Amino acid sequence: MINKKIKVLLLSAPIGSGHRLAAEALKETFENKENIEVVHGNVFDFFPEILGKTFLRVYLWILGACPWMYELMYKWGNKGEGSLWMRSLINGALAYLGSSFIRKVAPDVVVATHATPAGIMSIYKRRNKASLYLCGVITDFTVHRWWICEGVDTYFIADERLREKIPATFETVAYGIPIRHSFLNLDKASCCKEFGWNDEDKVCLLMGGGDGLLPMEEIIASLIKDKPANLKLIALTGKNTTLYKKLLSKFGDSVQILKYTEQIPQLMCGADMIISKAGGLSSAEVLASDLDFIIYKPLPGQEENNAKFLATKCGATIASDMKDITQKVTELCKLEENIAKERAYYGKPQAAEKISNYILGRLSKI
Repeated sequence: MINKKIKVLLLSAPIGSGHRLAAEALKETFENKENIEVVHGNVFDFFPEILGKTFLRVYLWILGACPWMYELMYKWGNKGEGSLWMRSLINGALAYLGSSFIRKVAPDVVVATHATPAGIMSIYKRRNKASLYLCGVITDFTVHRWWICEGVDTYFIADERLREKIPATFETVAYGIPIRHSFLNLDKASCCKEFGWNDEDKVCLLMGGGDGLLPMEEIIASLIKDKPANLKLIALTGKNTTLYKKLLSKFGDSVQILKYTEQIPQLMCGADMIISKAGGLSSAEVLASDLDFIIYKPLPGQEENNAKFLATKCGATIASDMKDITQKVTELCKLEENIAKERAYYGKPQAAEKISNYILGRLSKI
């Protein structure tokens, strides 16, 4: 039992939404416990805002226009010790820039949901001889070399079979990728009723086009060309209003086009299948929702590795072109019911609760 107030600092990076959402899922669970103060920090706040915005624009441009460049950087960074000087340079500079923020928060425990804040805190601990408890929550179904930092006390990973990717000298706990509480305790029949979906409908969600990484227009055109009678398409465009207007004008009569919505958990619970990318956290949400998962052209790097794991272990399908997508969707529309394969097990919807309980249990013994 923890008698004193514990301060938890969650550190994420806004490179993709998964790292932030994982931190928010943990924030929800920590805040439901007594004597806990939670601060969610963003490492991009350690330097001028214009630099962060520029970096994100360049990052998204590389993913959309030059994925081969990202692949080269990812593979270089993941090879042995060769790139660690670059990691140390970046993390060392950010540890210096963020030191005043960290000292002001004065956390008892830091939980990093991205490799960069894990590296920053590893250096901060060493420089300041800090006794704080440092955890890394890896939000992919793979482990990149830059995640491994001296000073991290515990790594939380997506699956037992990833243990071999982390040196045995580190404590490793396989609780899964933390997803938000709103994904728990949902009822499929109730969600279908809320959206007006019938029992005979086969509902297919399209997600991932908001950042321009999924060619929604092309996918929809391919699917409605010879659309199975029971297929109901729902396209989620996020905050991309240009895409929303374009799809609405072109396909609004035959496809339901949605803007940004907070009802993603309910939509996933009620749907039967999803076409999306293979981000770690979104994949965990798909698995926990027990959806048939069609992954379209995974990006090189961690997404490609996620896709391989999901296809091998969790029954996901990797589609390389429109023909693959159409064939798989048509096949799924012919099934009388979904074939469960262990997807919910790999999604591990209780991960956030288990991780927070483990951390607090460790702190009570320190």
